[in-house]
Amino acid sequence: MTTGTAPRVLLAMACLAALFGGVGVLSGAVPVSPAVTAAPAPPTVSPAAAPELLATDPAGEPATVLAVADPVTMDVRLEGGRTLRVRALGVQPPERCYADQALLFARKTLAGKAVTLTGDGRSDRFSRALVWVSLPQDDYAVLAAEAGTVRAYAADAPPQRMPAVRAAEDRAEQAKRGLWLAPCEQ
Repeated sequence: MTTGTAPRVLLAMACLAALFGGVGVLSGAVPVSPAVTAAPAPPTVSPAAAPELLATDPAGEPATVLAVADPVTMDVRLEGGRTLRVRALGVQPPERCYADQALLFARKTLAGKAVTLTGDGRSDRFSRALVWVSLPQDDYAVLAAEAGTVRAYAADAPPQRMPAVRAAEDRAEQAKRGLWLAPCEQ
């Protein structure tokens, strides 16, 4: 081998190992915990096409959460098999302090779970469908606010749903849970 060939060969071998390892994970042959997987790249959707991907049925659309990218962004598979990146309405995650706890809560609460998405066909500047995310036991925004991992955020959210989120946030603050526990020191 000539000088410079060995690093290229090693790089090629590493790429092949990653590729074949990734195939095992993607095919389900290698189990991976949702808490340690990185969020996949969002489905390729133009901002103009994003609203058409989610029905505006008032009853909502059933979906399964495939991955959680951050406390309000997740990739879901709709019943018809399509995947979509969505932004959960009603809450805003912390930017620095408590961000890791908020992400862990979101992954534990949402990853792999069946949810109902309710939206009106709008998307944001990141091509995420803007939706209200509900689990069988409660709305995700209420659960996350109650845990103290997010703050209530009314922008774009259905006004009739926000009192429950604000009440959950108040309970977390009174109980000094999550981001209400101690001041930010970052």
